[in-house]
Amino acid sequence: MSWSVLLRRLLLLVILVIFGFAGFVAACTPARHLLVTADSSPSGPEPEPDLFAELGVTEEQRLAAWEALRPRLQAELDATIYGRAPAPGRVRQIGQDSAFGSPDLPGERRLRQIEIRPEGGDALTLDLALITPANGVELRGVFLLPYECGLRSALRDESLPEPAGFTPGYCNAEGFLADLIGPMFGEWVGGPPVEWILERGYAVASWHESDIAPDNPALHHEALSRLGLDPEAPDRPGSVSLWAWNISRVIDALEQDGEFADVPMLTLGHSRRGKAVLLAAARDRRVSVTIAHQAGTAGGALHGDGVGEPIAAITDSYPHWFTPAYAGYSQNERALPVDQHALIALAAPNAVLLGNAWRDTWADPSGAWRAAQAASNAWTLYGESGLVQQQMRTMNANGHLAMHIRPGTHGVTGEDWCTFLDFADAHTAPR
Repeated sequence: MSWSVLLRRLLLLVILVIFGFAGFVAACTPARHLLVTADSSPSGPEPEPDLFAELGVTEEQRLAAWEALRPRLQAELDATIYGRAPAPGRVRQIGQDSAFGSPDLPGERRLRQIEIRPEGGDALTLDLALITPANGVELRGVFLLPYECGLRSALRDESLPEPAGFTPGYCNAEGFLADLIGPMFGEWVGGPPVEWILERGYAVASWHESDIAPDNPALHHEALSRLGLDPEAPDRPGSVSLWAWNISRVIDALEQDGEFADVPMLTLGHSRRGKAVLLAAARDRRVSVTIAHQAGTAGGALHGDGVGEPIAAITDSYPHWFTPAYAGYSQNERALPVDQHALIALAAPNAVLLGNAWRDTWADPSGAWRAAQAASNAWTLYGESGLVQQQMRTMNANGHLAMHIRPGTHGVTGEDWCTFLDFADAHTAPR
């Protein structure tokens, strides 16, 4: 075969690959969004409802009126999107901590078993990995980090047991597919940079979320039953609500330990877990700092702007994440009685960072920026700074509400984690 024939065939193959990819992009809505850059100066189809317009004349009246409004906003969010949370129940530690990991690794590493007994439900157990900074490093706070692939994978430590609960199929990727995950979604999409966190003075508390609420529609009814809830109830919670509830139960467990008494609790979640950490912060004021990265629809982004993931798509793909009523708004998103700026505002006066990427328009950075602008006044009611940055591209960590955006697509990168830690530093102090 001549070189000219070989080159023509190679060129034909390249053309076929290009056109094949183009067809895939045209057919697949999330993939098509990779070719679009977020609008840096977004404006919505109509102004968002002002949560604060009629709160009162004086600052004292406005704050009291806002505190009275908060339960109604939370109830509307639960009724239409997330489902009501289970009652707190009882939490206790079982047995003593056991060490894990090599002694050469930084920090003290302990595995703790937690029992959570919800009202009317079964006794559930949760393996909680605790990693604290080395002696001499002042503790600034505890990062609460749930992951879907189990502790061994998240913390990259073979001494930890294999996960007993459900793990998604991609958790078991090997060879070429495993090698693609980092370049496609960022080195830190599946677990945290523990050494960086410890160096900044933070502890890590991590767990496998499937111990309580597996991310699987076929297992959701069983999870609800174990929690003592009716899986057929119209207001039954989705997985996002259960994950948020689980964060609060981990805080309950840590508060029982004098080591972590009065230590700031920080939550961080990417994508679906970004939705959960925002909901946890709205429900539980013990969360001092919330970092919701690329939380998108039902997370940090407003509904109904026609840019990000629509309700119809997310409820069709992940019906177990939400309460059943949410799917009913798929044809009229603007009819929702409350939108995501209310969820963000409910975290005030604690600190919130919304993370995004320019080419992750499926998670709608522009909608998140508009939500942050609409929520910002909640912080001023408490005498704190809300959103102080003037544009979405210039993150200002001094605001108690901030937005971070970087080049690229959906995932968690080293750049993201540097920003997360800078924001955490701005809103905590060594103890």
